[in-house]
Formats: sequence, structure tokens, C-alpha cells
Amino acid sequence: MSKTLELYNALKDKIGEEGTMVIIEAFDEVVDKGHANLANKEDIAIVKADILKLDSKVDKLELTLRAEIEKSRTEIEKSKSDLLRWMFIFWASQIGIIIALIKLLP
Repeated sequence: MSKTLELYNALKDKIGEEGTMVIIEAFDEVVDKGHANLANKEDIAIVKADILKLDSKVDKLELTLRAEIEKSRTEIEKSKSDLLRWMFIFWASQIGIIIALIKLLP
């Protein structure tokens, strides 16, 4: 015996045939709407294809980021060497000025 028939027989005496039919139709409508919202094989295939596209875009983005990070590291290393060179020039000139001032003082 189906569940719908069992529900009908259980409710028929308590709320009458008309009330029972309203409840059963409401349950059927909820079940039908629920099935309409379920994913089918085509939906799953579309999602899988989208995931593959996203994976390839993420891979490209990762490669681009790695290249940019490497470029940034190279620029930072160049800046460090330039900074050290200018610091050395500054220190050498300061030492020269200090020695010149010491020699000029009696």
C-alpha cells in the first residue's frame, strides 16, 4: 500500500475527505517542487566543466603571481645594492669631512 493511500485512510475519518485531499495535494506539490530543484546529470556536468575552467584560470593566475613575485624580488635586491652603494659613499664622505675638520683645528 502506498504512503499516500495510508495517509488518506489515516486522515479521512478525522478531518474528512476534503481536508485530507487538501493535505495530500499540498504534500504532492511540495514533493514535486523539491524534485524540480534537484540537480540532474546535465547540471553536474556543467558544474564540472565550470570547475575545470576555474582550475585553469587559477593555474594561469598562479603562474602570473609567481612571475610578479620573482620580478619584485629582483627589484628589491637591486634596490638593496643601490642603497648600500649610496650608504658607503655617504659614510666615506662623512669620514673625509671629519678628517678634514680634525686637520683644520689647531
